[in-house]
Amino acid sequence: MLTFLSPPLLLVALVIGAIAASEAGYWAGRIAGPKGEDFDSQLGVVRGAIFALVAFLIGFAFSGAGSRYVDRLDVIVKEANALGTAWLRADLLPEPARAELKKALREYTTDRIALLGSEDMSDLERRLAGVPALQDRIWKAGLDGTAANPQLALLVLPSLNDVIDLHTTHLSAARRHIPMPIMLALLVGATVSLAIAAFGNGQAKRRHSVLNFIYGLVLSIALWMTIDLDYPRYGLIRTNIAPLAETLASMK
Repeated sequence: MLTFLSPPLLLVALVIGAIAASEAGYWAGRIAGPKGEDFDSQLGVVRGAIFALVAFLIGFAFSGAGSRYVDRLDVIVKEANALGTAWLRADLLPEPARAELKKALREYTTDRIALLGSEDMSDLERRLAGVPALQDRIWKAGLDGTAANPQLALLVLPSLNDVIDLHTTHLSAARRHIPMPIMLALLVGATVSLAIAAFGNGQAKRRHSVLNFIYGLVLSIALWMTIDLDYPRYGLIRTNIAPLAETLASMK
């Protein structure tokens, strides 16, 4: 959601939206005019409740995005460890299965790094489509090398299975994002909170542009950082693929 815009444009769009919401609230307040002490008291209660709700939603969304980001980093570390273990255990196989398995593992690791670093969706889809073929090569080389030794199979094949299974785990982690209803509720809540904050200014026919702008800017940045954190291929906060790069460098 909103990721069709570049990160700078997204931030600008959010700030413009915040300014528009504040202006709408101000002019609604001017049109409505003073409503009396009872109305002002009720407005204060509603304003406080909306601010609390928006703060809760932002905290919830940011916390969830942060947890998913950490989960993705953990999967990369697990995948790097699994590939390193499979590489070491490949040394137990006889030739030519050993050379074939090592070659397949090296190509698979290289492809993982390119896959995680790619920003081109067509290239990403092409590489994802090629993963099953690479996994088949890895598994076949493991089967060929352990066919005559069941005890060796118990040592080598589980490590290859871990490598294959972690691809599915990684895909699942990459596809987890803030649920759309929560994001819509967050955007609507932020818009309403900005409008209602400026409503009282409109009633009094007094602008507090700097204060309203600061509040809108803070909300915009919080939303922008949450979206950026939840889509690691999208913005400034990227997933660290150094563990995989280090594993590839050790495959000599």
